[in-house]
Amino acid sequence: MALDGITSELLTYELNRDLKGARIDKVFQPDKYTVILHIRTSSGVKKLLISINPSAPRINITESTRENPMMPPSFCMLLRKYLSGARIESITNPGYERIIEINAVNTDELHDTNSLRLVAELMGRYSNLILINKSGKILDSAVHVDYSVSRVREVMPARIYEYPPSQDKLTIEEAEKKIDSGKLPILETEMGRPVEKAILNSIKGMSPTLSRQICTKADVEDRLPVSGLSDKDSDSLMRELKDLAVQIKDHSYTPCAYFTGEGYAADWSPFYFTGFDRTVKAEDISKAIDLYYEQKDRFIDLDNKKRRLMSIIDSALNHLTRRAEIHRLDCEEGKKADIFKHDADLILSNSYKVTGKANSITCTDYYSDPPEEVTIKLDPTLNASDNAQEYYKKFHKAKRKAELSEGYLNDDLIAIEYFRSLKTAAGSANCEEDIRAISQEINSLTKPRDEKKKDNINPNTTVGKSKSGNKSSRAMREAAKRANEKKNSKKRQEKPLPLRRYRTSDGYEILCGRNNIQNDDLTFHIADKDDWWFHIKGMPGTHVILKTRKGEDMPSDNAVIEAAQTAAYFSKGMILEEHNAIEGSKPGQIKAEIDYCKVSHVKKLPAGRPGMVTYEGYYSIVVSAKEPDIKE
Repeated sequence: MALDGITSELLTYELNRDLKGARIDKVFQPDKYTVILHIRTSSGVKKLLISINPSAPRINITESTRENPMMPPSFCMLLRKYLSGARIESITNPGYERIIEINAVNTDELHDTNSLRLVAELMGRYSNLILINKSGKILDSAVHVDYSVSRVREVMPARIYEYPPSQDKLTIEEAEKKIDSGKLPILETEMGRPVEKAILNSIKGMSPTLSRQICTKADVEDRLPVSGLSDKDSDSLMRELKDLAVQIKDHSYTPCAYFTGEGYAADWSPFYFTGFDRTVKAEDISKAIDLYYEQKDRFIDLDNKKRRLMSIIDSALNHLTRRAEIHRLDCEEGKKADIFKHDADLILSNSYKVTGKANSITCTDYYSDPPEEVTIKLDPTLNASDNAQEYYKKFHKAKRKAELSEGYLNDDLIAIEYFRSLKTAAGSANCEEDIRAISQEINSLTKPRDEKKKDNINPNTTVGKSKSGNKSSRAMREAAKRANEKKNSKKRQEKPLPLRRYRTSDGYEILCGRNNIQNDDLTFHIADKDDWWFHIKGMPGTHVILKTRKGEDMPSDNAVIEAAQTAAYFSKGMILEEHNAIEGSKPGQIKAEIDYCKVSHVKKLPAGRPGMVTYEGYYSIVVSAKEPDIKE
């Protein structure tokens, strides 16, 4: 949930308890929104993360590490100047506001003691981090706010620091007194509003999520006006608000991080909430925040890497598609070869009609049925024989162009199919190992020049290679180049990544490849000939192997269905691409046809790239995309 005033108050208490008297050792600024203080305490060094990112402002003790820039930003240098070596006197909150202040004391070059205040204003898009001296003047801030931005409050160096305007609401202590006197802690002006909004606008530091949870626990309809509440509902609401006040006063709350069934970070809170698939209780609020953002950042990082891979693959696909269209047009142009030969034959057979500097010749075409009169253009500077030879030259050129273009077009179509399979694998990637496997495959598309000389590979059978065999296609070179960006120049021997392993509900083992290279290895080297092979019908997808049991010819129906669902799940991106015209379609609702057969019926294409196969003697089944529940 968003960092509200109540959470800020509780978090301030915890930070003051853990960091009071500690010394600020180092200051880092990984990005423009984040500052990390390394604080030396009696129990060791702790990292205090302060983020003023508008989408996720927060402050908490973290265990995660961030990569720092080579050149620190100017604000980071200022913080280092004033805070390095400073001792934290206290961490405070100005009364349920989304502000946390770190009060520190430092000694300057003249051994004079200076008081400093680092104020973290964690207020959404208005978040800021401000350093203030002992006289209350701003030394600097992460974000400068001048008169043109805000006429109410400037945040600029040398200005006197002022708190943001306070809201006229009840504090949680005032709300508790009202409850003890038998009254709902709702302002008179809010009595006509829905309960959730009324609580939010009446009690200071309340967030929409917390207000909604109070209504849920009290079993009160949150859209019902306060004035329409029954006595029972009012009592239930006061009971929950009283319980909240006691938890805050006694610090008896239970910080939690919440996750979806798929493992995505859903929310966090200093209080126990209901309605989430998985709840992880934490020892303090900092830990709950860290658990939530660790998982969220991991998925964001994974999504960014997936987008980058998809961009590389889409770029290569676009280039190959354009090139295939050029070769297709060349093939169409090559079909004119017979017309040039036909015209040359007619010129020679009617050469007696060519006199002087004729621009054309009209003659009877006896090859057509019925014969017809045709006019053929001539070069007036050449005689009949030379004109015929020019047409023969065009014939041979067009014929050769058609032959080459057809070969190039076939190579392009194979390469397009191969990159579509890469796109399917990238779309199905759901962990760091999947991303790394696909990157490794893209990197393997090109080799250093000295390695190419050692290979005796027919370039005509290698997807994307030029006919000379000297270079791979530009699409593949660019894809591999972009996949290698930002990597260490030193060569590393990467360990082979493990296959995906699952188990059906009735105990059969399922193996899945992470990329085309693994698909190839899985099908032709790891799987036994009596195992069953699954693949989405007519589209690129992951190879899925269902291991059979000894002495068993056919696995159970349940195992077949779950293996087929797995094959559909890892081809979900391609299924969606094929079904993008269907309005309202959802991944879990799309049906896919899966082919399956024994591994012995699967053959590798002679000139195909890894993972490209043909198969026979197969069965088909229609299933929904679903990942098996049991992972190994």
